[in-house]
Amino acid sequence: MNRRGFSLVELLIVVVLLGAMVSFAIPLVRRGMEARRVSGARITITTMNAKARAIAVQRSRNVRLIVAGNEIRLVSLHPVTGAVTVIEQRDLNTVYGVTVVSTRDTLLYDPRGLGLQSSATSIAVSRPGGYADTVVINSLGGVQQ
Repeated sequence: MNRRGFSLVELLIVVVLLGAMVSFAIPLVRRGMEARRVSGARITITTMNAKARAIAVQRSRNVRLIVAGNEIRLVSLHPVTGAVTVIEQRDLNTVYGVTVVSTRDTLLYDPRGLGLQSSATSIAVSRPGGYADTVVINSLGGVQQ
């Protein structure tokens, strides 16, 4: 007897095995995506801190990094007029779906790019499901690992 192809039973076994492998992979991929969102928010905070310091030096004026709820803003202060200019702002909850909690709501950098805080600032980033990370910015404005 000359057989070509696969029987229905063989095809069903392959489909069931593929389904089982996919059912194990989906939660792993989902956990990885959740962790990447928290990591992305942490990187955004670190980048905004570096931008604040660089802009303070570049423009020779005080720059504030403001953490208000889940939003983070860069604000420049004109040294003579006191005019406030919003340079950049990001809502981390909208972009990454995270919650942000900071020990200080405003970080101030002088025209040399140095922080004027008296102590370190911790910014915690979290997501439902236990995914969390923390950014610690020291009193001079450097990010600690």
